[in-house]
Amino acid sequence: MKAIALDMDGTILNNRGEYSPRLVEALTKLHDEGMLIFIATGRTKSGILRVTPKEVPLSGFVAASGMSIYKRADSNYDKIVSYRFDRKLVEEIITSAKEREIYYEAFTAESGGKTLKEDKEYSARDIGGEQPETMFEYEHVQLLKTLNNEEQWVDELNMDEILKVFFISKNIDKIDAWFDYLSDQQKRLDYSLYKTSRHNSEIMLGGKDKGTGLEVLVKEYGLSTEDVHAIGDSMNDLPLFEVCGRKTAMANSTESVISAADDVTEFSNEEDGLAIYLEETYLK
Repeated sequence: MKAIALDMDGTILNNRGEYSPRLVEALTKLHDEGMLIFIATGRTKSGILRVTPKEVPLSGFVAASGMSIYKRADSNYDKIVSYRFDRKLVEEIITSAKEREIYYEAFTAESGGKTLKEDKEYSARDIGGEQPETMFEYEHVQLLKTLNNEEQWVDELNMDEILKVFFISKNIDKIDAWFDYLSDQQKRLDYSLYKTSRHNSEIMLGGKDKGTGLEVLVKEYGLSTEDVHAIGDSMNDLPLFEVCGRKTAMANSTESVISAADDVTEFSNEEDGLAIYLEETYLK
């Protein structure tokens, strides 16, 4: 393999949303030995760079599950391509979320998620309060920060530049019903639909995913996706697995991801599973 493509949440990151020092060291050694390091995630550019230590030697990343792709250029990242939703689709979905009092975040290629100020009151009921046992710690912490983050709440959304809409609720029945609604509307509105944890759902443009994004990125390096080893844990990693030459599921993966993988890490993301796997596979 000439490159690795890594998911973030549940793969690179532990359940507090952090890189471990051991993983940073393993990625640095891999890069020094000639391996290209790619990230393929549902997070947008700002979400990737906010948590990735500067010493991690990324060659590029597929952001928002294939909606925007970036290549390393010196100390920055140049956008190769970015896609976005039709305005009418975004308006319809957000209106439906508001009617059901589902908390949402609308993302552009360069910015983190934004939510309308007018929806803060019901959002506080949806995402505030105690942490459910089924919710990851990093999700709970981020939601509490969100409620007090003035930059999160805006008077207007730029409906012409949105490439991803993310939904989350502490109420499992509520988010499950919302996911079912989105699934029912998926064919009519033509979007990709994913669930990356028990409490969330997200939509991206139909026909664009981590797999199509990686195909764009590797061409910049004169590679094929057959040269790439993909590692992930959840539903939105399946398109990545379909195109890569080797695919590995984390021990904490969903059953569908494990079934699609060539092998499975011995340890979970909470046990430094990715770092240990990379050490055993490539650095012995």
